[in-house]
This record gives sequence, C-alpha cells and structure tokens, in this order.
Amino acid sequence: MDALIDWLAVLSLLFPPSLGRIAASARGELLAQWFLRHMGVSVEIAVAPSYEALRLAIVRREIDLAWAPPIVCAAVQSSSLAILKAVRSHGSSYRAALVVRAGEVASLKALRGSRAAWVDRLSTAGYLLPIAHLRDRVGDPDRLLGGQVFMGSYGGALRAVLDREADLASVYVGTPSADSFHTSVHELLGEAAPRLRALDFTVESPSDGLVVVNRESQGENVLLLHQLRELTDGRKHTLLLTVLDADALELARPGDYDALQRFVEPA
Repeated sequence: MDALIDWLAVLSLLFPPSLGRIAASARGELLAQWFLRHMGVSVEIAVAPSYEALRLAIVRREIDLAWAPPIVCAAVQSSSLAILKAVRSHGSSYRAALVVRAGEVASLKALRGSRAAWVDRLSTAGYLLPIAHLRDRVGDPDRLLGGQVFMGSYGGALRAVLDREADLASVYVGTPSADSFHTSVHELLGEAAPRLRALDFTVESPSDGLVVVNRESQGENVLLLHQLRELTDGRKHTLLLTVLDADALELARPGDYDALQRFVEPA
C-alpha cells in the first residue's frame, strides 16, 4: 500500500451509463471507500454520458480505470495495459435475452412492426447481440421493426416495454434460462419483473471488465494491476467484487474479445 501512496494520490474511474446514473453513482461511492481503505488512494468517480465517451476516455488516456462493456473492451484491449474480466457463476461470458411483455408475442416473426427500446449502440447485450440475433433468424431488423430508440440504460429500456412505449427490449443474462432472466429483470425492475418474459436468447459474449488504462508511467500501472489482481482473484469476496456484481476478476487473454471485433467500427 505504501508504494501506491508514494506515486499516486488520486485515481480516476469511469462507469458506463448502462445501469443508470443513480445506480452507478451509488456503486461509485462504495468503490471510493473501498479503494481508500484497501489501497490507500482516493478515487474520483464519474459516469460516462455514452459508451462512445467511455471508449474515447480510455483511448485518450484521460482516466486510470474504467468499468467497460464487452464491445468497449474489444475496442480498447490492444491499447490497454490489461482488462480484468468479470467472472460470474464460474464463467466469464453471458448472453442477451430478447424481452417482451408476458402473454403477447409468441415468436420472433411476430415482432414484425414492433417498436424496440435498446440501451446504446455500443451496448453488447442491450443492442449488438439482439440485433445480430434478429438478423440471423428473421432478416434485416430495420425492415422487421417498426421503430427503434435508445434509452441509455437497461432499466429505461425495460420500463419502456412495461409502459407500452415499446414492444421489445433486451437484457443481460448469465445463462439461457427462465431463472437467470428473472434474476436480471428483478434486479432492474423489482416486483414488476413477472410482467415481462424472455422471447429468445442470443449466443454468448465475453463479459464486461475492469480496464486498466495504459497511462504514461508503465511501472506505476503494473503495480496498480498487480494489487487489483490480488484483491479480486475470488479467494475472498471483497466489496469491489460486490459493487461490480462479480465473483472474481480474471485477466483477459489476447483474443478473448476477438468475436466482438465485427461490431467494432474503425477508429
């Protein structure tokens, strides 16, 4: 801990907007306390206004750490010092569930003319996976759907379906099962969760991760990465893991996010 205090007084950490600003801010406050207690440094927490803003902050080295969705991890992996992938239920991947109101839509083909509420154009489970799934199964989503809007968060997209402002949304799930779907939606909507159901599940994606940005001082970054790995290896469930909804963080290997490269636009 003393070594960190010698070279770094304040860390900067950026959250994505996908969970909503209130939830992200609350998690940020907990993280700030954890970093001060366990690593002896203060942390400045901010919430990115969009996934693209998050990506740019990493690429431009304006921050030290970022909690990033998979598509952003895929875009920055080659230029970052490291990415610590989230491990949940013994795995470091997840899927998207296509979400509709219970008892209304019976099949993907029946979505013709439906209005979709997505999270963000760079959200893996909130847009990219479900769009690719629709394209593979029923054709061009732009021709299938009656309209598409971006709500900025999973909660906002799901509430749009509940309020009949949209007919289709998507949400992250650990496994393609009703139990996993209910867990994710209940986390976001509480008692309203049973009013929605999973219409279908997509293929897997590597999980979100904690990006350690490659700042100017390589030695200092390596020390930060080493301490983070020791504190998040899963042998002890720390507050950091609780805040990130993870059982552990594991070091991403080269190529882990290659399957998402088809979604990454050239810089």
